[in-house]
Amino acid sequence: MVLKTELCRFSGKRVYPGHGMRYYRTDSTTYLFADAKCKRLFNNRLKPSKLAWTAIYRKQHKKDQAMQATRKKRRAKTSNMTRGFVGASLEVIQKRRQEKPEVRKAARDAALAEIKARMKGKKGGKK
Repeated sequence: MVLKTELCRFSGKRVYPGHGMRYYRTDSTTYLFADAKCKRLFNNRLKPSKLAWTAIYRKQHKKDQAMQATRKKRRAKTSNMTRGFVGASLEVIQKRRQEKPEVRKAARDAALAEIKARMKGKKGGKK
């Protein structure tokens, strides 16, 4: 069974269902406090970052070394791979990439001219 826990807005402690106290401000913001101590300190306008036992203080002053050790795991970088696909092998792709733009444009124009000639032949045959 999984319990839905929430975090205290002041101390950062876990608050289990049926525990803690909610504070509703007139501007309709809600705060959940773990205990009366947290609520009292919040109402006295004390900053949680200045109290050594709160989660915010511990995070700012790097007190939880065990948690930081888990975060420092390195992730493998993704590397781009060029692979062939249906109709073009890797050698063909690399050869086309290394072609000069003028050669590529000339080949494209020749292919277009051939297609136009074919289309003209089909139109002439139909009529």
